[in-house]
Amino acid sequence: MYDKRLDAVIAAADTGSFAHAGRELHISTPALAKQINTFEKEYGLKLFSRSRNGVELTPQGRDFVADARGIMHQCREIIDRTQRRSASDAAPVRLGVSVLRSGRRILDLWQKDAGKHPEIRLELVSLADDTTTINSIIAHLGQDIDMVSTAFDADYWSRYCGTLVLDHEPLCLAVPREQPLARLPRITLDDLAGTRIHIIAQHHGGDETARRLLSQHADIELIDIDHYGLDTFNECAQAGDLLISKSLWADVHPQLVNVPVDWPEPVGLSYGLLYPRAPSPAVAAFIERIRELAAI
Repeated sequence: MYDKRLDAVIAAADTGSFAHAGRELHISTPALAKQINTFEKEYGLKLFSRSRNGVELTPQGRDFVADARGIMHQCREIIDRTQRRSASDAAPVRLGVSVLRSGRRILDLWQKDAGKHPEIRLELVSLADDTTTINSIIAHLGQDIDMVSTAFDADYWSRYCGTLVLDHEPLCLAVPREQPLARLPRITLDDLAGTRIHIIAQHHGGDETARRLLSQHADIELIDIDHYGLDTFNECAQAGDLLISKSLWADVHPQLVNVPVDWPEPVGLSYGLLYPRAPSPAVAAFIERIRELAAI
């Protein structure tokens, strides 16, 4: 079997960055760098040239990576063939869960059917909120996890994966507890004069209606973010800034309070499941049963 540190080498070669490679593999940058450094030292290789701008394969590294890809592909084929031969009738369906994507509503629905579908075996797989972006999750659906439950823009994400919409999730604002706005029962857009609000960057799968409405107020400063993570919540809590939030995140951060917003028009996201475009039979069966249970 190939050395698993090759995964780190290939990811760094593809992304040109230890940090980006670590996010793809769901490990920290120092952990990924250690894997590559120990691999190079152990075998006496110099695979990467390192600089402040990232990493680049050396001539030796380019030859090595080209050969390594073939070996890794062969190993995966061997594993896949063996797994298919030995797979039990109860194929696993892997739901990715984290603090921000707890999957509680999906699990509550599935509990209604407990024991009625032994041919479907649900497994929970941990996701890291600080390093795992939704884009990375979607790009790897069907590999480590099969689906994730979250609030999402159905029109945007349906271009990249399968979507099952179960509910509507109105958007609110996460406000630092010391802010006077945190004590209001509801916030109007006029209340937000002079505030800084962190919001998903335009055309990145966030709610474009919220962005349009907020940008019409010149005294509201919008701060673009590329993903939601616990680091995002920490940053807002420390800076005293506001954050576009969702009701399902009410207890995510002890220093932030979710407050409803009186939007002048409907503002919110769909809630449900994101899964591969071509799901396995077990995943397809699970999705269909969740759809039926939600309707019931």
